[in-house]
Amino acid sequence: MSRFVTGGEAHERMDRLARKYLGSERFEWIMPGEQRVAVIVRPVKVRHVVGVERFRPGGPRPAP
Repeated sequence: MSRFVTGGEAHERMDRLARKYLGSERFEWIMPGEQRVAVIVRPVKVRHVVGVERFRPGGPRPAP
């Protein structure tokens, strides 16, 4: 299941991601006339496979 978001709400979502991952208040690389579209995806099924890949250095650690 998914939906598309445009306009101000799409810009706000980009700003929220910029705050979280870039540390800046706004997404600063918007070009004049550019339109933003956010695709909101709701997973129907989540599958977690344990033991397929080794933990990488600096990555998540197994629970004690």
